[in-house]
Amino acid sequence: MRTYKIILSASLLTMGLLVTSACTDSALLDVKPRTAADSQTALTTPDGIDAAINGIYDRLQSVVLYGRDMLAVSEALGDNAQFTNKSGRLANENRNIANNTFGTATSAGGSWQTAYFAINQANLILDNIGSVPFAVADTARRNTFLGQAYFLRALLYHDLSRIYSYEPGMEIALQDRGGVPLLLVGVADQSKITLPSRPAVADVYKQIYADLQSAIGVFSRSTASNPSAPAYGNLQATNALFSRVALYRKDYANVVKYATAAIGGSIKLSDNASYVGGWRAPRQPESLFEVQFATVSENIGVNTSLQTTYTTLVRVGDRNATGGFGDLVPTTAFINDLEAEKSATGAVLDIRRQLYELGTAGRGPAFIECTKFLGKNGTINLDNVPVIRVSELFLNRAEANYYLGNAADALADLNIIRVRSGLPARTATELAGVALLNEIMRQKRLEFGFEGHRWFDLKRTGQNVVKATAQGGGLVYTDFRILANIPVNELSTNKNVKQNFGY
Repeated sequence: MRTYKIILSASLLTMGLLVTSACTDSALLDVKPRTAADSQTALTTPDGIDAAINGIYDRLQSVVLYGRDMLAVSEALGDNAQFTNKSGRLANENRNIANNTFGTATSAGGSWQTAYFAINQANLILDNIGSVPFAVADTARRNTFLGQAYFLRALLYHDLSRIYSYEPGMEIALQDRGGVPLLLVGVADQSKITLPSRPAVADVYKQIYADLQSAIGVFSRSTASNPSAPAYGNLQATNALFSRVALYRKDYANVVKYATAAIGGSIKLSDNASYVGGWRAPRQPESLFEVQFATVSENIGVNTSLQTTYTTLVRVGDRNATGGFGDLVPTTAFINDLEAEKSATGAVLDIRRQLYELGTAGRGPAFIECTKFLGKNGTINLDNVPVIRVSELFLNRAEANYYLGNAADALADLNIIRVRSGLPARTATELAGVALLNEIMRQKRLEFGFEGHRWFDLKRTGQNVVKATAQGGGLVYTDFRILANIPVNELSTNKNVKQNFGY
């Protein structure tokens, strides 16, 4: 997919991680290209910047980020899914056992370390791009690189914040240890190492806002509003991400503002006839930004890809061929909710139910499984992963308008998603007061099932997680396990970082 791929190994110094080894191994300070990009051109030429940007997208493919965990672990922690124990994976996460969340059970640094590596790469690009000699004709290209660096840093800091911190206004006072450390200058050598403490959550969101505003500013100066969607950060995706971040911040006026801006972009909501088929297309047609896996070498494989995690099926409707493990499947309650609205003849109205079907018995008892990920590029376990879809914008705006007291506007956006999904529009009489909010949240759950939203939606709204006893019984919002544990190697090298309460 990408012309250049490069790993800036200096990012191993980020947050003081591996400081001891980094200080004794000068090789860690070298730029090591993975393809034809020469290390001498790294961060000093337009092509070098291009290669470094692509390196960040490669980081996002990691199993502990969007290769799996940002979606599957989120689903395991929440109430949409149950583990099958066919491979043993995600069982502890589904039971909400402490220290089993977002890669920390299987990876030394999990999502924390990988995200900070990527943030450092963005920092290095932002530190150096001002001295790179772009030709006048390449001004738009430079602006696009800048926009992507700001967009990616904002995305990564928001992901870190919602994993490891409370949302603004939702802190448990006696348990709150702050937000995630902010590093805004690249670590290119030992002299740049800093060991910051955890700022207030509000300060993290202030920085995310600043990055998104910077990204919008430079993307807006490009010759096209959406030239690289959905494989790369772009203006429409940045507006959409801003609406998401503002929703977490309870900044409802800005949710409406930026969702509306993104809805006006070139990528549109799918219609009823094309929605299900869109999940079988080379890319999800609603994707404003997705992490793309294009080559066989990028295949995460049969143990931890999203396809193997969610289904045993190789193809839709073929129960004779077993591919993956189907480690995480919908709960009965989730399927019942999808089937709740029926026609006069008893037919299920919600077309999204078609994305869940009975798997094979090749690895044990068959379950109804999620089939949103089935090797879109023609190769098993190789899927593009939507990070932001257009559907989210209507539901973000609906929720924000509800809290702003604009019930009619909230209902209008809700009905857009309901009708697209094959459900009848509801009236203001049917959905008055809190019933409207409940239906908005219900549609979010059904629309984004197995895309990693549900856990974070429960967390940002302070709701308890209710599960069957076999899944551990769930969590009350005040339970310390609502926040992930910061990796031990980070705490051992940066004494200024406080571990989350309870660990």
